[in-house]
Amino acid sequence: MIKTRRYSISPTLVGLLGLLLSVLLVVSSLSEFDWNPTLFVGFGEEALLTTQYAEERLEDELFLRARQGHDGKFFFVQANDPWLLDASANAAILDYPIYRSQRMLYPALAGGLGFLGPQGVVWGLLVVNVLAMTLGTWAVARIAVHLGGSALWGLAFVGNLGLLYALTSDTADIVAGALAFGALVFLYRDRVPFAAALLAAAVLTREVMIVTAIGVAVWLLVQRRRRAAVLVLGIPSLAMAAWHIYMRTRLNPEESSPDALSAPFVGLARAVPEWLDDTLVSLTGAVVLALIVIYLIRWVRSKSLLGWGFVGFVPLAAVLSGRVWLEIFDYTRALAPFLTAAVLLIFVESRVTRRSRNRPRSPSESSVT
Repeated sequence: MIKTRRYSISPTLVGLLGLLLSVLLVVSSLSEFDWNPTLFVGFGEEALLTTQYAEERLEDELFLRARQGHDGKFFFVQANDPWLLDASANAAILDYPIYRSQRMLYPALAGGLGFLGPQGVVWGLLVVNVLAMTLGTWAVARIAVHLGGSALWGLAFVGNLGLLYALTSDTADIVAGALAFGALVFLYRDRVPFAAALLAAAVLTREVMIVTAIGVAVWLLVQRRRRAAVLVLGIPSLAMAAWHIYMRTRLNPEESSPDALSAPFVGLARAVPEWLDDTLVSLTGAVVLALIVIYLIRWVRSKSLLGWGFVGFVPLAAVLSGRVWLEIFDYTRALAPFLTAAVLLIFVESRVTRRSRNRPRSPSESSVT
């Protein structure tokens, strides 16, 4: 009898594929605009403060987007002074200094921890996101393999629409997502301190990632692992609190907040009628809402680590404002880690679990009566 050998792709190879796809997207875009990296930053024609700030510091002619541009312009400002050492010249340019400055890790990395000049920062924002896309793709591939699926499911990270928007607009969502999935890789290997450290880094990248720390801590409590739960939630919470204390000593604590949140379902109810005017927008919104519903059903049935880790994004989705839900760019980025987790939970974990339940039992597994 001839035995056939099964070849499987490794998570490392899938991670490199994520790198290749990211680089191709970046290079194809830059080649069309004279290799000007400000293409990705998101400076806006009407965002006069950040545009003037950049013009005074950069040699390249700025690529300006319509109206206010996108959030990458704020990360550019932050990366020039990640430790808020000269807030009056830098953070004061931000629309909401405290709200923006709490997301400190991505601009700190992009700015070389404060050692890069403005020209280096523009490239740093792009390079850090490409590397994070690579690591995130690898981490998701590792999780998929652990769950019993193919490593190719790691492409659910690099193919995530919200993360692709983040890559083309120099925002922090890719780094936050990569850190969160990296934390799950360590948790599946029972290396709780490393997972807690990565979750703390994720929270310092995007404050909303605290919902992942909370979800993981609850799962650990259900597993009767109280010390691990305290570690996983405590370290990110302490990191967030410490940075907030420092940040408020450097910035004016009295400021308004952006209208990113609203009463439950009010923002969604406002946005859905607007979606109907555009087929692509309607289809994308319908897919996202379907993923939320199916994810909840799967989570209730399995209550797995993966399900608990990202279920906190469901109530977050309910309170997103109409301004966020109106734009594909905004709500797909806000829910980006959840969207990749939903693909894994629905198409990998649930399918593998169902297959194992339906698998005929071998004689050795059968009970003897």
